[in-house]
Formats: sequence, C-alpha cells, structure tokens
Amino acid sequence: MLDISALFVYNGDMKDIQQILTDNLIALRHARDLTQIELGEQVNYSDKTISKWENGDSCPGIEAIYRLASFYNVRIDDLLREDFAPNAPRSAEEEKAEKQRKYSKLVIALLAVMAVWVIATTLFIAGMLNATDAAWLYFIDAIPCSCVTLLVFNSLWGRRRMNYLIITVLLWTLLTAIYLHVMLYQLWVIFLLGIPVQVAVILWSQLKRKQ
Repeated sequence: MLDISALFVYNGDMKDIQQILTDNLIALRHARDLTQIELGEQVNYSDKTISKWENGDSCPGIEAIYRLASFYNVRIDDLLREDFAPNAPRSAEEEKAEKQRKYSKLVIALLAVMAVWVIATTLFIAGMLNATDAAWLYFIDAIPCSCVTLLVFNSLWGRRRMNYLIITVLLWTLLTAIYLHVMLYQLWVIFLLGIPVQVAVILWSQLKRKQ
C-alpha cells in the first residue's frame, strides 16, 4: 500500500504532518459522534486499525485516506491542513440533505425487496389459478431472493458487517427452499452442507475484521 508521505510534499517534518492528520481524524470522528468501531464499519477497517491511526502508531495509506475523505465528505488535502476545522457544525440544510439521502437509499432498497414479493405474489396467484398444489412455495423462494437483494444494497450503502448476517439468513433459507421443493427421502442431509459454509462465513467475517 502506498504511504501518504510519498504523495504529499511538506516543508516540515513528516512527524508534524502525521500529527496534523491524526488530530483531524480524531476531530472528524468526534464531530460525527462515532466510535472507532462504528467508523471502522463504515470505511471497512478494523477498530484496532482506526485506533493505531488516531494514536499515531501508523499512518493510513492513500486508499484509506481516500475512503475517509469520501466518508466525511471533505477533500484529501483538508485532512492535512493544520487550520482545518472539522468540528464546525453542519448547517441545517446539510443535515436535512444527509437525512434525505439516507432515507432515499432506504426507500430504494425496500422498493427492490417489495419487487421480489410482488413477483412472488404474482406467481402464487397464477399457480392457484392453475390449481398448483405447491404455489405457496413461491413465498418461501422470495425469502432468499430478498436476502440477495438486501445483500447488494447493503454492500453499496449499508454497514458491511451486516452482510454476514444477511448471508447467514440467505444460506439457511435457500437450503430450506431447496428441501421443500424436492422433499425426497432423507434430503434433510442437505442442511449439513450449511454447517461448513456457515463456519466459513464466520471465519471470513473475523478475517475482514482483523484486516
């Protein structure tokens, strides 16, 4: 990973610019009223890494700097300015716009999920008109499909850590849907497949957290 010292020219000592960066990162996090864990979830870094940055034990690379600047909606060079005032409260218009953006994202994600259930309901009605015995299974199928939809939108806009919960629900509802569709003798053993996959998801979440 590129080090920030190779990308910015500074007349003073590198220790000084790192201290300025550290102070600005702490001030920005406090201004947003975030814990180190909450910030780490937003920028996809562990709280231990955030702590090292804020303690001056390590300096974030350019990718991390870009993520932080994007998250706080500031310029990269603002993070290196000694006279930067991140504690300045946002205007009422900015607060309203931020709330509106979050609300719009939530509505879009819910509309996508509702689209899944509209399709499932349509198929159910068609199945009932055609006297299909297992038409209700379309509603079961809609659950893992909804999980996939939520996974996509949460990866784009939500908290990355929620992905592991969504993947867990997706795994077991998908296996349940397959079981209910086939209903063969001793097909319950298909749920054994979920055990190593679930363990893999847990280990993956721990690995990402450490990183």
